[in-house]
Amino acid sequence: MVRDFYFDKLLLLCFIILFIYGIVFVFSATSVPSLINNKDPYFYLKKEIFWVLLGSIMMVIAYLIPVDFWKKISYPSVIVAILLLVIVLIFPADIKGKDVKRWIDLVFFRFQPSEFAKLSVVLFLAMFIYRKEKNLKNWQNLIVAILIPVLISFLILIEPHKGAALFILVLALSIMFSANFDWKKMLIFPFIFIPAFGYVFLTSGYAYKRILALIDPIGQKDQFSYQVFQSILAFSKGGLTGEGIGAGTQKLKYLPEIHTDYIYALIGEEMGFIGASFLVVIFFIILIKGIKISLSLEDTFSQVLGIGLTYLIVIQALFHFAVNTSLFPPTGFTLPFVSYGGSSLIIMSISAGILLRLSKEPRKTVFHRRF
Repeated sequence: MVRDFYFDKLLLLCFIILFIYGIVFVFSATSVPSLINNKDPYFYLKKEIFWVLLGSIMMVIAYLIPVDFWKKISYPSVIVAILLLVIVLIFPADIKGKDVKRWIDLVFFRFQPSEFAKLSVVLFLAMFIYRKEKNLKNWQNLIVAILIPVLISFLILIEPHKGAALFILVLALSIMFSANFDWKKMLIFPFIFIPAFGYVFLTSGYAYKRILALIDPIGQKDQFSYQVFQSILAFSKGGLTGEGIGAGTQKLKYLPEIHTDYIYALIGEEMGFIGASFLVVIFFIILIKGIKISLSLEDTFSQVLGIGLTYLIVIQALFHFAVNTSLFPPTGFTLPFVSYGGSSLIIMSISAGILLRLSKEPRKTVFHRRF
């Protein structure tokens, strides 16, 4: 039986903390640089508060929506995601006089279809596994399950957005590995995807330079590894306790995109190892709570949906942490709920709302999945 007006309070607290982190550090990252450029220092703060309020509303709405609704829109959502990814290639947004094939211009704001595509992949796999649960061991269902994520990944890759394309495949394989697919058969996919992405990175000029930046951030700091070097420098300056909120200097034109792709480096500089580690703990709690909630659910669709949404939030956070700490080549990964950006925040808020909804769904004691 669904428990009325129930939700996991610790999980909600984690999301609220992340929202607060986002407001505080987006303001810290943008206020002084805006002043230097004779712009409104509160411009990004006002927009971030708007997105947080809208995200909070979307989270509440997602919480109130019955799980059956997500079942009904699972396959249609994938079709919509594919159409949007095709549209963005044909009608790219005009940003500073350049056609950018990652955004759709909706007049009042720009929407990034790849963010919606991440949620659609989770919904698709949850429904596919729910319908084919008894026949997941055969090759046919294994291949069909991965085809949609591969298609979406390919469309994102040609935008180009290599990081997001890789993320889609990692997300899909993580969900599939957690289900009853034959893991031995699944081993073929890394052997295909890793060389394929390796070839794409090595044959792409700027991607190759980013790999060089990762390998030798000090030696290449004046050429390819400027962002990587400045990000490492931010953490080193932060030390154990940080320089104080608002007191960091890397945001003063030293570290580009600090309010989006490198906000964790800013947190490391201003709050130090303790503040940065606390953020990692928050995402670890979301991981544990998300898995625990999913393991106990009665319905297979709900189980896989919960696991998938948990992975969506946590794996993206891990990718962001890896880029900021020079463990992964520089690429565009926002930190869920914290980085500035409407598309990401809305999708993550909806994911959070669904997870909170799942925490009140009927429970069972046995869950036949691998972890």
